[in-house]
Amino acid sequence: MIGRLQNLVRRNLAAKILCFLVALVLWGYVMNEQNPSIEGTFTVPLTITNAPEGYRVSQEIGAVKLKVRASRSMFVNATEADFDAYVDLDNASDGRKAYRVHTNMPQGFELLEVQPEAVEVTLDKIESRQFRAELIVTGATAPGTTVAKVSQTAAVVEVEGPKSLLDEVNRVIGYVGLSGNGTDFSLQVPLTAINVDGREVSGIIVRPSSVQADVQLARGLTKKVVKIKALTKGSLPKGLVMSGVKVDPVKIEIAGSDEVLSQITAVETEEIDLGTADKSTSRKVQLKLPEGVTVTNKEVTVYLDIKKSDEKEK
Repeated sequence: MIGRLQNLVRRNLAAKILCFLVALVLWGYVMNEQNPSIEGTFTVPLTITNAPEGYRVSQEIGAVKLKVRASRSMFVNATEADFDAYVDLDNASDGRKAYRVHTNMPQGFELLEVQPEAVEVTLDKIESRQFRAELIVTGATAPGTTVAKVSQTAAVVEVEGPKSLLDEVNRVIGYVGLSGNGTDFSLQVPLTAINVDGREVSGIIVRPSSVQADVQLARGLTKKVVKIKALTKGSLPKGLVMSGVKVDPVKIEIAGSDEVLSQITAVETEEIDLGTADKSTSRKVQLKLPEGVTVTNKEVTVYLDIKKSDEKEK
C-alpha cells in the first residue's frame, strides 16, 4: 500500500511541480487583479500618553492624517477607530516642545506617511499662590446712613492653576452691593481672579470661591468730600525720575463726626516703595484713615509716571 502511494507521487513529478508553479502564478495574478494594493488616508485623533502628574497638558493639534497602503479588501471595513496616533510624554520636561507622533497600525496595513510627524505640546506646571481677597463696595446705603465697617470671613485666599495663568493674576476681588440697605446686613460674595487690565483670568481655581461679607452701617454721621494724597518712600533706581503721580479717584467721600471731619482736608495712602519701580506703573493701595473716619472703599489706584533721566552721569 505504501509503495503504491510512493509510486503515485513520483509518477510525472516534474509535470506536477510545473503545474503547481503555474497555479501559484495564476493565483497571484488573479489576486492582484481582483484585490490589488491601494493607498488611503485616515484622520485619526491624537492622544497623549504618560502625561506627568501636576501639569496641564495642551496640544496645538487634535488629530493627524495617516497615509497607509493595504489590499483593497482591507479598506472595506477599516475605520479611523482601528488606528492609533499618540504622543509619548515619558521623561518630558516643562514648556512647549515638539514631540514625535507614534502610531499603531492594524495587521495588513503599511504606514506610508504621518502628517504632521511631530506636534507642539505644552506642559504647564500646576501651582498655587496666596492673594488678599479684596472686597469692593458698590452702590449706596439708605439716606441718612453710611458704611461704618465691612468685614469678611477670609482675608487671604489660595489661587491654583497652571503657572502661565497664575502669572497673569494681579488681584482677587469681590463686589459688595449696598443696594439701598438701611440696616446691617451680610451676604456671600463670589471671588474672581483678574489680571492687570481688570479682566477675569479663566482656568483658575480660587479657594474659597466666595467669602461672607458683614456690612455695618452707621447713622448720624456727617459726610465730606476730600482730596487723596499719594505717599511714596525711598528713591527710584539710578537713571529714572518721577514726572508725575496721579490718584484715581482724585477725591473721596468720607464720613465721621463733625468734630473729626472739621480737622481733615485730605486723606493719605499707604506709602509706595519707589525702589521697586523701574517704569511707569499703577499700584493698588489702601487709604490711611484717621480714627473715627469711614469710607465706602478704602482702596485707590495710584499711577506713577516714571521716565529716564536726561541728566548725564558725572
